[in-house]
Amino acid sequence: MTAPREHAWRMSVHLPHAVRTRPGGRVAVGLPLLGLFALLVFVAGCSTPSEAEPEGPIAPSFEPIEFGTGANPRRDEQRRRMKLDEDAAGWQEKLDLARRYADGGYDDEALQVLDGALAQGPAAPWGDRLRAQRQTLTMRRAEEVLLRAEARGVQDYVAFETGVAFVIRLRNVSTETVTIHAPARGDASTSPSALLLEISRRDRDVHATQLRRTWNRTVFLQQPGDAPIVIAPGAIHEIPLVVPPEAAGSAIAGVRTLEISGTLRPTDLRRGSTPRRITLKIRPGRVMALPAGFEPLTVDPLRSMETALQTVAPAHLLVASEFVPPSRRDGAMQILARALGEGHPALYRAALGSIDLLRERAVGEPLEPLAEPLVTQLDATPARADALMEGLSTLTGVRLAPDPRLWREWLRRESERKRTVTARHDG
Repeated sequence: MTAPREHAWRMSVHLPHAVRTRPGGRVAVGLPLLGLFALLVFVAGCSTPSEAEPEGPIAPSFEPIEFGTGANPRRDEQRRRMKLDEDAAGWQEKLDLARRYADGGYDDEALQVLDGALAQGPAAPWGDRLRAQRQTLTMRRAEEVLLRAEARGVQDYVAFETGVAFVIRLRNVSTETVTIHAPARGDASTSPSALLLEISRRDRDVHATQLRRTWNRTVFLQQPGDAPIVIAPGAIHEIPLVVPPEAAGSAIAGVRTLEISGTLRPTDLRRGSTPRRITLKIRPGRVMALPAGFEPLTVDPLRSMETALQTVAPAHLLVASEFVPPSRRDGAMQILARALGEGHPALYRAALGSIDLLRERAVGEPLEPLAEPLVTQLDATPARADALMEGLSTLTGVRLAPDPRLWREWLRRESERKRTVTARHDG
C-alpha cells in the first residue's frame, strides 16, 4: 500500500470508541463512522494536487478588467427596487406616463396628463418634477410650431485676443406673424423681453489640459417704449452680440471654444392677435479662437498634421486637428497613432488633446475605424504601449488594465458590436 500524498492542508479526526481489532489483525469500524470515512475519502480525492493545483503557469485571461467610477451596482439596484409610498408611486406613474406620451410624439396627451396632475396640487418634490417636465415639453413644442431661437457665430474661427461676434436668430416657423411687444414707457412693473445667456469658454492646450469657465449675461431685446419686433411667417430676426477680447481671453498654445446658449423669455409675445406665454430654448452656437496665422493649416489639415509631426510642432498638430473633415478622420487618427508610437515625446500630450478633439467631433460615428490605427501601432512600437493605450482610453472612454493584449481583444469584440463614438463626460 503506497503512502498517502502530501496535501497543503490536513484534517485530523480522533476516533476513540468506534475502532476495534478483529481476530486476524483486521480493523473493524463501527457503522456510524462509515459515512464519515466515505466523506473523508471523497474530500481527499477532490483535493489532489493534480486538480486543485494545476502544474505550470495559469493561462492568461484576456477579458477586460474595467475600473469603475465609484458606482455601486448592488446599491443602485436596491435603490431602484425600493418601494415608493402610495402617494409617491401615483405621482411617479403620472410622470412616467407623460414622458411615454412625449417620447411617442403625443404632446397633447402628455400635456393633458401633466396639467391634470398639477391641478391636484402635488407636494414637493413631485410638483417641481411635473412642472419641469411640462416646461421642457412646451419649449420643445414652441420651437416646432412657433419660434425657433439659435445662436450662431458670425465667423467659425477667429484669432486670439479679438472680439467674438455672435447673432441670436429668431425664426418664425408658424403660419402667422409673431410680434414681441415692449413694455410701455414708464411701466416699471413689467420687465422687457430678455435673452438669458450662458457663455462657456473652454481652453484645450498642447499639454492636453482643459480649462473651462462659464458666466451668465442678460440681454434685453427692447427698452420700454421701443417699437415691437415683428417677424413674418418664415422670416428671421437677428440680435447681434459681441464677446469682448478681454472676456474671450488671451492667447494660449492651443485652441479655445466659445459657446453661447440660454433661453429667450418674451414678456408680451403674440402669434397673430393671440398672446402666448412661453420660454424658448436657445440652441447653442460656437466659435473657435486660434493662434494668429492659423489660416495655412486649414488648406490641407492632414498634410499640416504630417508636417507638424516631422517638425515637432505640438501647437500646429493640435490646431490642424480642428479642421479635419469627417471623411478624413480615419487618416488623422493614423497620423496621431504614429505621433504617439514614433513621434518626438514633445508631441505626446498634444496628440492626446487632438484625439480628444476628434472624439468630440465624431460623436455618433463608428468607433472601430478610429481605434484601429492605435491598436495596430501597439504591435509596431511596443515600447510606446503606455502612450498608445492612453490614447485609446481618451478616444473610447474605456479603462482597461495596462496590457496591450486586452486592447487587441477589445478591438476584436468591437468589430462585432459596431458601437459608436460617445461624448466625453467631464467630471
